[in-house]
Amino acid sequence: MNRTTITARRLLALAALLAPAAAAQTDSPYLRVVEPDEHTIRLDVAVRTLVPTDAAHPIVQLVGAVHIADAPFYADIQSFLDVHDLVLYEGVGGGRESVPEPDGGDQAAALTTARRAMFLAMLGEARAREGDGYPTTTGELIEGFDGAMRDIVAGASRDGWGRQLVVENGDFDVLSLGADGQVGGGGADADIRGRALLDNPPAREQSDDAAGLQRDLADALGLTFQLDGIDYSHPHWRNSDMDFGEITEALGGTPAAEGEGDQGKRGRLDPDAPDKLKAADALFNTLSGESFMAKASSFILKMLGSNPTGRAMVKIMLADTLTQADQLLAMQPGGLAELMDVIIKDRNAAVIRDLTAVIDDEPEVRTVAIFYGAGHFGDLESGINDQLGYEYESTVWIPAITIDLRDAGLSAKQVSFYRTMMKQMIDSQMEMMKNQK
Repeated sequence: MNRTTITARRLLALAALLAPAAAAQTDSPYLRVVEPDEHTIRLDVAVRTLVPTDAAHPIVQLVGAVHIADAPFYADIQSFLDVHDLVLYEGVGGGRESVPEPDGGDQAAALTTARRAMFLAMLGEARAREGDGYPTTTGELIEGFDGAMRDIVAGASRDGWGRQLVVENGDFDVLSLGADGQVGGGGADADIRGRALLDNPPAREQSDDAAGLQRDLADALGLTFQLDGIDYSHPHWRNSDMDFGEITEALGGTPAAEGEGDQGKRGRLDPDAPDKLKAADALFNTLSGESFMAKASSFILKMLGSNPTGRAMVKIMLADTLTQADQLLAMQPGGLAELMDVIIKDRNAAVIRDLTAVIDDEPEVRTVAIFYGAGHFGDLESGINDQLGYEYESTVWIPAITIDLRDAGLSAKQVSFYRTMMKQMIDSQMEMMKNQK
């Protein structure tokens, strides 16, 4: 077996291991790999708009997450999420503590303005990326969308003081002139520019929760880990997930007693535990960095990510594998396949339960964003549509990982060879698992 094949097999194993964090379907409406030119390969993540048949119910947007990505991806996603009335997000470890925000006055208006300006600047970039060129006004941007998405964009087109946000130059730099409506000024009167905020999001301290194999992968590839790139502290963000105890129960185990520590959160593993619980324990240990497999994978990652060519190869193969990851996982035998039912379907049921409560009890909420791993959305979208009376309307694509082949010293021919080999290996693995079943 030659060196290239050995490297590719290592990458396939790593990508499959990390797939539960961001799985998607083949030809998925939630993740795609595109080649905008001969020098670029890009993994895009979808924001899908669902509209209710009952006009009294809120608009829902499924905002796809991948747990490691380019830093600008998280700034774009943050800007999408923060203009909603409510964000329901995944977090098995529990919700993040909210930080109070200004309630009225110029401070609240400035915060609202910053969020809307970032949102519009991000959408202007999205329109240009799709080949439409930059809009020249906010009105032109609004006209580029239909239905519910157009309503959301129009609702974000005025600043916190009620004035229309304007576009200052050809790169769609969205501008508010602050509280006084005059150029320049300080404090509440300062100008607010969406592109500047989008390009320079506030720095955040790395979370202790960000340890483990996914953090190692992000560091090795020069990417950002989701918990470092996203601010979950806003009051309108709400955890909508199962906790470790609930997952343990769903897998047939016994939840830990209070105070048993991080390992206890997953429940004590009995030797006679169901296979799906053993699979869960192995997966959590690996992703947290506790297992031998995690330590070995971390070493491989550092070795492969030690040069630009290696980093680019990992990114390309990770992107290609993620777009087929749920098929790989669904075809796994025994406990792992049962585990995926809990990780996907049971947690999606928790989201639908929470969304139902919002519809029933919070009529003032007009827009809801659901921020979850893209692998959840096939089952989740079907559940929302069938159970709550929604239907799909439109998609906006957000770049998650962009690879410049020139920077990596790779030719299009080399990359085509690597990607073809990866596809053959994935097809071979799926055929083998199909035969085993």
